[in-house]
Parts: sequence; C-alpha cells; structure tokens
Amino acid sequence: MNIPEEVKEIIQTLNINGHEAYIVGGCVRDKILSKAPKDWDITTSALPEQIKSCFSHTVDTGIEHGTVTVIINKNNFEVTTYRIDGDYGDNRHPDSVKFTSDITEDLSRRDFTMNAIAYDITNDTYIDPFNGHCDIKNKIIRAVGDADTRFNEDALRMMRAIRFSAQLGFDIEEKTYLAIKKNFLLIKNISIERIRDEFLKLILSDVPEKAVLLCDTSLIDHFLPELKEVFLAESELIKYSFDKLEKSIALRIAFLFRKFDDKAVSLILKRMRFDNNTIKEAATAVKFYDYPLKEGYYETRKVLSMIGVKSFKAVLNIRFLENAFNKDLIECKKLDNIYDEIDDIIKRNDCFELKDLCINGEDIKKNIDGANGRVIGEYLKKALDIVMKDPTKNEKNILIEELKR
Repeated sequence: MNIPEEVKEIIQTLNINGHEAYIVGGCVRDKILSKAPKDWDITTSALPEQIKSCFSHTVDTGIEHGTVTVIINKNNFEVTTYRIDGDYGDNRHPDSVKFTSDITEDLSRRDFTMNAIAYDITNDTYIDPFNGHCDIKNKIIRAVGDADTRFNEDALRMMRAIRFSAQLGFDIEEKTYLAIKKNFLLIKNISIERIRDEFLKLILSDVPEKAVLLCDTSLIDHFLPELKEVFLAESELIKYSFDKLEKSIALRIAFLFRKFDDKAVSLILKRMRFDNNTIKEAATAVKFYDYPLKEGYYETRKVLSMIGVKSFKAVLNIRFLENAFNKDLIECKKLDNIYDEIDDIIKRNDCFELKDLCINGEDIKKNIDGANGRVIGEYLKKALDIVMKDPTKNEKNILIEELKR
C-alpha cells in the first residue's frame, strides 16, 4: 500500500514529539484487502492541543470529540485522540467523550472488527485486539464486543453492516445479524439523509442484491417500504441487470421503480431528500418505461423531442436488460436498433428540438399572414414535426413554404 507522504509526515512528527500515532479504520481494512483507500484516518495518544502544537496549519474540525484536521500541501487529514465514548442519547452521537492513552480502549468503541485495527507504519505491524484481520480473511462482518451495545450506540451501524456486506461481498456474522433484526426500530432515530446515503452505496455496489437483507431485517420498512416487494421478488433480475447497468444513481433508482407511477416516484424521492436533478431523471425514465416504442427515425426523433437523449437511453437500457433476462430476443433486437438510431441522429445532428429549428416565432410572424400569439407556437410545433419526418427540410425558406400550405 502506498501511504501518502503527508500521512507519513504527520505520524513521524507526532512520534518525534513523544506521541503514539497510527493509521486506523477503513484505510487499514483496505490495505489488508489490497484496495486503494479513499480516506486516511490517523489516531494518536496526543491530546487535541498537543496535535495542534505539532503542526503549523490545523482546523478544529471536531475538537470536542478529539478530532483536529491537519492540512499539509493543501490536503486535509483528520487526526483524532484515542478516546472512550460516553452514552449515546440519540442513538447516533456520543453525549461525551473521555480521552485515553490506551489504543485498545479506542479500538474497542469502533463498529466492526474489520474497522478496529490500527497499523504502525514505522514497524509494519498491526494492533488488532479483536481479530479483525482474521474476520477480513474469512470475509466476515462482526460487531466489536456486544452487537446490541454497538447498534444502540449508533443505529446507522445496522445500515453500514449491510452496505459493507454488499460493497465487500462479506457475510454478516450470526450474532451481529440477529442484533440488527432485534434493534431495527432504532433506525427511526437516524436522519433520512444518512440512511439514503448508505442505501445508495449499497445499490451502487457490486452485490446490490444484498438489499434483500434490508427486507429480512425490516430496516427497509422504516425508510423505503415501497421497494420491499421489489427486492424480494426480483433479486435475480436486479443482480443480472445491475451487473451490466451503469453505476448511475438516477438510472438504478429508475430501474427499481420502473413499474411505479412517475408522480409517486417523485414524492418518494423527495421524502428521501434526493436532489432535484436525480428526481427528474429517475421520474422521467419511469414515466416512459412502458411507452409504446417503435423502430424508425421519425418515431425515435419524436421520443427524443419529448425526453431528450439521456432519458431515452435510460429507458432503452432498463427495458433491454429486463427483456434480456427474460430471453425476449425479438424485443431486445428492436431496442438495440432504436439505440443505434439515436446514435445516428446525434451523429448527423438531426433536429428534434424547437431550439434547433432554422426558423423562430419572428420568422413566422413576418412571413405568414395572421400568425401571432398562440398560433405561432402551433406553427413551430408543426415545423418541428416536418423536420423530424425529413431533416433535410430544416431550412427557413422550405419551412415557410411548407407552413403556408
């Protein structure tokens, strides 16, 4: 694993000043799995004020919980003092923390054994009091200590367990899994934004069919009950399709909701605090999921004029994969041909939107008697239809003459 020079510098600086310091958590897990870490977390025996005294540029990110952000070469690295958490009154955050000089006490408060490992970069050794290395080797997700306690401390850990299971392809250890089933109601204390983010990581993972665990544990009943039957009934279809589907949030959401009413989908996604663009993209694909598609450039241009290239291709992708799973090769061939037609239309720069017409409202008003107000809009729609039937007619003189007739 290539540890960034800045991380080495932070740890060496803390060591020189008489403090222990290790990389910890997810980056250590990723190192063991030979994956490239996304974040680098550092834990140390130094108190927050001592951390700050060792570096010239720091930010008090979460200093009340022992976290100081050290900035080196314009890169941010979180450095956190060993700590023991107090009670978790809201099932998410500790009400208080107590700093400690014992790394084992710090590791004991973490969620899963695979994330409760510290790595000493100086001596190339692990501090692994809960056998996390072994669980990683055996592809097991196991709570540190008592699972009930861990999930009562932070209920989001239940979602994280299932998300990690999907991302890593690991199994959840039995006692840990039973504790999720027992404590699932605690998820109501977690913000919908946090839950949504974990859910999205799950469906963007390589094993999205693990979403059935959300159903089996009843977690999904709290935040997305509408999809429970979808995951239970379509597990194999989801696995088949998501293996081939682009890792796009809007596209995957649209696939899951493809048989729903588009207005209902918009309301559900708003409830989940999705951004407006994702809601619009997903709802549009859902709305046109069962639109009667026909081959032919005119028919294809008409659909493009209604929903645009991105949404049309999303609809085709969803329908193609569903039909491929069901081995309807005739329908797949038709959808494939339409996809090729879209590419040809784009390549030739054919007009299928009003903004690309060679005439505008002023042209119509000047050249066609009695054309004004709402009538102009009708003329423009007619002009677009003429051009979609025959792109070579997208010239001002030709269109004016056609419209006069």
